[in-house]
Amino acid sequence: MSFTYVNDFSNMKEDASQVELNSLVKNKVHNGKPNENVEIFSKVVWGKDTSKYGKKVDSVMDSIKTLASAAKEGNVQAKAEINSITTVTLQQPLVQRLQVNNMLGNVTNVGMDEELRYQYYQIQGSELSRIQATSGSFTFPTVKKRTAIAETKTATGGLMIDYRELASGATDGMAMAGEQVLTDITNQMVYSNINTLRTAIQSVSTLKNYAAGITATNVDLARKKARRFGNVTISGDIDAVEKLNDLSGFSIHSATATEVRFPEAVMEEILATGLVKNYKGSVVVELPNAYNLTQLNTAGDFYKPYLPTTDLWFIPQGILTPLQIVIRSGITSMTQTDINTRTEVTRFDCEYGNKVLPEYIPFVGYIYDDSLAE
Repeated sequence: MSFTYVNDFSNMKEDASQVELNSLVKNKVHNGKPNENVEIFSKVVWGKDTSKYGKKVDSVMDSIKTLASAAKEGNVQAKAEINSITTVTLQQPLVQRLQVNNMLGNVTNVGMDEELRYQYYQIQGSELSRIQATSGSFTFPTVKKRTAIAETKTATGGLMIDYRELASGATDGMAMAGEQVLTDITNQMVYSNINTLRTAIQSVSTLKNYAAGITATNVDLARKKARRFGNVTISGDIDAVEKLNDLSGFSIHSATATEVRFPEAVMEEILATGLVKNYKGSVVVELPNAYNLTQLNTAGDFYKPYLPTTDLWFIPQGILTPLQIVIRSGITSMTQTDINTRTEVTRFDCEYGNKVLPEYIPFVGYIYDDSLAE
């Protein structure tokens, strides 16, 4: 049984060009639906139900054990196949994780062999439009469709494959390592997108929907400004969106005092999830923010989160989003031996690009709260 070709496992060619890892992954792995054998192994790794496959599961795992045993003995072909299988196993959950970028901007997916090209509508200035009307009595609103190419960036993750463990049929280690790869790649890309948008907003002096401090006044003002451009999604780290809990009440005035009370539905939401789902008609979404287990926070007393904890975003959904994100489909991989540890190290790369449209910056609301920094 061969695993190298996702769509056709019968065409294994035992030559140097097919053993070369990057060639294998780039040309074959990223296209089409995974072969059933790879699909079965992927479900085993991620703990999914495999009962519908019956005895095929045992057959697949026996083949994996054979490949791992051969790879442990230095068989280059077996290493290449395991590399391809691992890449496909990570591919689908990575695609699902990257959907979080849709909350930040307009996402365009391109093929592996395509440029990071995106399209947008350029808003024309009023003076350019005014000359179309006699004596400038009224303006013709016009837009022009533009195409641009984003600069290529790379989000990277890596793992060490223990062929001895895999040869025994154990996949727990691969699942844990794979989860870390997915977390690393996703958070690197999301952090880059957030930082690009934040830097662009902070760098302009006028025409921006920006405030410092998550207060009722700032939140309401930022939401109202963004709401006129479309339905708004409020998003941020749990530290930021949790502050909306305290702002979701209403005041009851009496002769002696003013009390703040909360609707029963809001109280139930907070009790169930810790957060409100909506704030004055806008959906509230928590951006997943895992800890980077290789770095400590500023105080040095705990791990540092991957993403900023200080930002609260008000992003209208639609074509008026300033952040353009382009993701090249698929992930590429390469496996080599680390001479320091004598282990097989596999690197995974996902290419993407991002660009902010300056004329669209006023459409997004952004509140920065320095007190939430970690």
